[in-house]
Amino acid sequence: MSQQYYKELIQLLDQSYAPYSGFNVASIIVCNDGGVYKGVNVESAAYPTTICAERNAIHTAVTNGVKKGGVQEVHILARNDTGSLIRAFPCGSCRQVIAEQSSNDAIVYCYNENGDVVMHTIVELLPFAFLGDEL
Repeated sequence: MSQQYYKELIQLLDQSYAPYSGFNVASIIVCNDGGVYKGVNVESAAYPTTICAERNAIHTAVTNGVKKGGVQEVHILARNDTGSLIRAFPCGSCRQVIAEQSSNDAIVYCYNENGDVVMHTIVELLPFAFLGDEL
């Protein structure tokens, strides 16, 4: 199944809006109810308002009714400013959202130009996550 997502990610990269960095990112989120949601990074001249592909996809899932704990898989592919497909890992903000929306149980799949994938649990990427239970 991961090769299917890889092909979709390549196509999805063209929807990314990254005029400032030239760094395009696409993400596909798979939820435990079978739902699949897509997102790309969208940059803004006011940099703090930029959104990453992973959070864009997760926010779309939540908007469509996915509840906390519903995110099961996160698939990611990036393209740099020279047009090369590269492996990229979620930033800290995305790791936080992935952890919270998966109940700290997601698997993150990061692809390279050949479609080779590196898989990590969100716990590996964000140990000791703050999940809000402490609030």
